[in-house]
Amino acid sequence: MGNGMVLGARVRLLAGALLLAILAFAAAGCGGSKGGTTQQSNEAPDAGPTPTPTPTPSPSPSPGPTPSPSPSPSPSPSPSPSPTPTFGGAGPWPADNVTYGASDGLRETPVVGASTDESQDLWAATPQALYVMRPGDKAFRRYDAADGLHLASNPERYCRNGWIAPGAYCPDSDTSYGAAVDRGISEIVGGGPNEVFVGYWGDESGVGDVTDGARHTGKVDRVRLQADGTLQVDRFDFESIDHGGQYWHNRTVYRLVYDHFAHPHTLYVGTNHGVNLMLPDKFRHAVAGEWFDLANQEYMGDHLHARVCWHAPCDNTESNQRMGDWHGLAVDAKGDLWHGGKWTAGWIQWNASPLQWIYEGGTAAMVGWGDPYYGPGSGSRPVFEPPQEGDPVNVSAVSVAPDGKVWFASGIFPGCSPGAANVEARCYGIASWDKAGGFTYWDPGQLGSPEYHVQDLVALPDGRLVVATASSGLAVFDPATGKKTSVRAGSGLPDDRVQRLELDTMVSPPALHVSTATGFATLRKLP
Repeated sequence: MGNGMVLGARVRLLAGALLLAILAFAAAGCGGSKGGTTQQSNEAPDAGPTPTPTPTPSPSPSPGPTPSPSPSPSPSPSPSPSPTPTFGGAGPWPADNVTYGASDGLRETPVVGASTDESQDLWAATPQALYVMRPGDKAFRRYDAADGLHLASNPERYCRNGWIAPGAYCPDSDTSYGAAVDRGISEIVGGGPNEVFVGYWGDESGVGDVTDGARHTGKVDRVRLQADGTLQVDRFDFESIDHGGQYWHNRTVYRLVYDHFAHPHTLYVGTNHGVNLMLPDKFRHAVAGEWFDLANQEYMGDHLHARVCWHAPCDNTESNQRMGDWHGLAVDAKGDLWHGGKWTAGWIQWNASPLQWIYEGGTAAMVGWGDPYYGPGSGSRPVFEPPQEGDPVNVSAVSVAPDGKVWFASGIFPGCSPGAANVEARCYGIASWDKAGGFTYWDPGQLGSPEYHVQDLVALPDGRLVVATASSGLAVFDPATGKKTSVRAGSGLPDDRVQRLELDTMVSPPALHVSTATGFATLRKLP
């Protein structure tokens, strides 16, 4: 445990004019291309409040022949959760640190996520199952495909790509199915009262359009816990809205974040391709005779993202674009979204309309970094400084501190290093960004991490930063004093192999949920 340090982080500021690339890509028609990168600028992506534009949506591609009416009537929209409770106070869970594992009812490993909802139900997930412990319970209850989760053995049925009621008729030629691939659950996040969202692994190998047989794989389940302990499960089948049902890029879910405060009940989904804004309380299925995309437009903003291009500045073509693998999402105090992925990062302003939100690309309501970028020290940096534009930066996490500083981690691949011969396997440590000073780069060791691969990070309300590693537990760093401490297996964690961090600020002190390879911990007291 170090007690102080000289903050020797190297600050790289661009000489001359500071460029800011405003580049967003409203993903429909992205053609499955990839990209991302960023640049130093004194103009913040969050350059003060920006009036929400009223974009003029570009024409949608023709959907081809008018689809036949939905073959079955849709049920009425699910009732919204009960009113949002008042936040604050210690909450129903212990004020001390607690670890959870097999003795508490968790039957599989690893734990890929742990989270609380607005009723303070405590949720956890392994790749094979979802678990919940309600306040007052002594053990977790387990749920899987038999309880309605859309794991591989329980696919949802679609007719002409729209939802169809169980048992309703649809010709075999028009029937398709959607569920997780065998890898199962990838991520969870707590939502409204008695509500959790479950993200799945999908099949990304296809072309990403309506002809792709894997177009319905992966995605998200909205799960609502009923009074009798059963689940109500609704599947969100992502498709690029307002584009004729032609594009189905977003499948694997890498990160889920839920806004409880600024724009309550907004869900963001980081996927293999783009980022979705979701308004789950407005979810409904299309009614009989209604084009399914019209119902989706009411609650599903699919999708938007920053992008860069392969070893050259972007032009009007799509073949060399790089975007996707959005492992890092964070909501700031204004309720706007920061996102970081394999190739770049950026900022997107919230919009009450999912349809308007997907058209914010190219406006003042979205900023992306990394294009044009001409190598280290020149152009618009994709947060970190890879050899060329379009080379990966592998952002693994994003978090916004109380002072507005944005922190980025690089480290999608265990064992990565900045000097790896294969640029795909490089990671670049940690970066912080603020409007006044631009980017500051940190070796993870400066923050107390004994390894370069950063699995996740979270900024705490007191200004400290928690850094999660793949095999060395947690490092807790105070930027104000330089103090760094560690939390390891046997002293607060069930295992040093951290999978995910999630911070519940609905209670005070906040609860840091740390998912690991053999269980999870809820930390209320950090050294």
